Amino acid sequence: MADFSSIAQTFVDHYFTSFDDFDRRSSLASLYRPESTLTWESSALQGVQDIIGHLTKSELKVTRHTISTVDSQPGTANGVVVLVTGTLAVDNDFDKPMIFTQSFTLAPIPGQPGAFSVQNQIFRLISG
Repeated sequence: MADFSSIAQTFVDHYFTSFDDFDRRSSLASLYRPESTLTWESSALQGVQDIIGHLTKSELKVTRHTISTVDSQPGTANGVVVLVTGTLAVDNDFDKPMIFTQSFTLAPIPGQPGAFSVQNQIFRLISG
């Protein structure tokens, strides 16, 4: 298996850079499959359309993530498990960042060596 730490870091860099650029955010659809699931706070979503529809909601139009940690482990079937912590500022409230954690299970895409999709994803704000 390729270096799971490098895969995780490359994924995280791409994901959060794309997420914080609203004009590019819909391009994250290429990371999801019909069986992909996302739990955003307590809302469960499945499939590309539902997930991207949620991620591109107008109340999330202006965001800025600052990543503090990226931890990863090799997963089953050559997948990668990723846990990210950091802060998230929304709607230009950059002086009021919120702490978040987000996990991803990345699965290899059959027939596409080195390519991964998001199988599972969980996002949670951490309140103090």
